[in-house]
Amino acid sequence: MNAVVKKITPVGRILCISDIHGHVSLLNRLLEQTGYSPGKDTLILLGDLYTKGPDGPETLRRVIELTSAPNVHVLRGNCEDITEWMSPDEVSWVNALPHILDAGDYVFVHGGLPSEDLENLDEWACMKNDAFLEQGLTFSRWVVTGHWPVNNYGHRTHCCNPIVSGEQRVIAIDGGCGIKRSGQLNAFIIQDGAFSFSSIDDLPPYRVAKTQQAGGGTLNITWNDRFVDILSRGSEVSTVRHRATGRILEVPNSFLWERDGVWSTGDATDTRLPVEAGETVKLVSAFTDRVLAKKDGVVGWIFP
Repeated sequence: MNAVVKKITPVGRILCISDIHGHVSLLNRLLEQTGYSPGKDTLILLGDLYTKGPDGPETLRRVIELTSAPNVHVLRGNCEDITEWMSPDEVSWVNALPHILDAGDYVFVHGGLPSEDLENLDEWACMKNDAFLEQGLTFSRWVVTGHWPVNNYGHRTHCCNPIVSGEQRVIAIDGGCGIKRSGQLNAFIIQDGAFSFSSIDDLPPYRVAKTQQAGGGTLNITWNDRFVDILSRGSEVSTVRHRATGRILEVPNSFLWERDGVWSTGDATDTRLPVEAGETVKLVSAFTDRVLAKKDGVVGWIFP
């Protein structure tokens, strides 16, 4: 079926949030953090609203509540499943969601656009369009997308912040909330043609014990290139060879899984974060001799 296109005229700031995945508390905190003003700002939610997270029903009902204010627009993502806990009105609300928002200088879509012929696009191709930023497409106006966690694009560095590709005129904003252990919920903000963002997560704080210089940043193993060979096993961390690049790095055992004799790893990085003694970052995982942490959206190792 053809994608449903809705034309809108944004007012004030545009706050764009994608892939909430059932984290209603993060959504509420992010709206407060950005100073969202109903009626004065335009709020756009790019889909994947309520599945895979801890508070699906509450998230859907909060989103529906938000749409009672002016200038709130919601798109359907590929994970907008109909579930047994929904009321008939909620089912109808989800089924009526458009797939594309045409806002003049900007087009908003959950997964991506196969082309700029908005009226003749397949709805599923717009909702689920994996690795959209790597397809080499360019557009005459800005296309803002979610769906594919942005750290999947970082083949050298694991970063959860939005990506703005000026050459392609594509903006990717999915911070991996609820999908990645390091994930965050991003709000991409457009104001008078200028771009900024705000983000939030549930990771605990970690106080750095000693100064460390930046290092590594040569490899981030992403979903599409996740296959590895295990060279040696440790009690917490193993040494592996990345099949796609041949590079050798250490990976937490909890990041490794085996299927049909082939090993994979998720979001493994060789980055050492630049940190100062006494500063506070976010803790992703802790081990006996190191921690995996996030600073300013970038994930890497700290050795206490």
